[in-house]
This record gives sequence, C-alpha cells and structure tokens, in this order.
Amino acid sequence: MNKIIFPALVLALAAPAFAINMSGFKEAPITRLTGEELKAFRATVMKTLDDTPDGMTVEWKAPKTRFVSKITPQKSFTEGKLRCREATIESDSHDRYQRGIYTFCKGAKGDWQFKTIGATKTRKP
Repeated sequence: MNKIIFPALVLALAAPAFAINMSGFKEAPITRLTGEELKAFRATVMKTLDDTPDGMTVEWKAPKTRFVSKITPQKSFTEGKLRCREATIESDSHDRYQRGIYTFCKGAKGDWQFKTIGATKTRKP
C-alpha cells in the first residue's frame, strides 16, 4: 500500500517542528471539510485524546459536508515528561478514504502534537 502523510490533519491538529511533505494533501478526505468543520473536527480529536479511554471509538460527522471520521485511542504512555497517546484515525468523505495510526504527545501549552505522522491511503473496505 502506498504510504502518505495526512498533511491536512497535521495542519489542523498541530504545529509540528519539522517540514511536512505536502504530496498527499490533495488526496486526504479532510480536504473536503469547510473551515468551520475543520475547527470542529480538530476540537473533537483533541477532546478524544484528552478524555476517551483506550480502545473506545469516537465518531464525528461533518454537519454539511459528506464526511465521517472515527478516532480510536489505542494506547497511552509517557515519554520522558510527556503524556502520549497512539490513536487510529479513519476518515471517509465518500470519494476519499484514509486510515492511519498516529502518535500524539501533549505539548507544554496543553495541545496534542504529532510525534509520528503517517497514514495509509486505501480504497474503501
């Protein structure tokens, strides 16, 4: 399977300290969201990482755009002084589908930031 970066999610969720490969941006389902929907999706991901137990899935549907995403925290751990979580994010915008496992760590300002970024672009199951 073709590995690509989920750059729209990267831009929406965190300000990483490294360069982002934008090659996969045009293919990401999240690009279908409006600006307001993107803010709401980001807030849902942040709240899910803060509050949802490992193994539980939170589903978010865009109010206007045909888009649904499932966020499932898989494991919680500490790295040094940082609280970290690994989560699966699966997004479908009808014509685009993407699933990836991401590692986030909570930054000094309290926002979750990507530690590892990756997604697998696949056809719908």
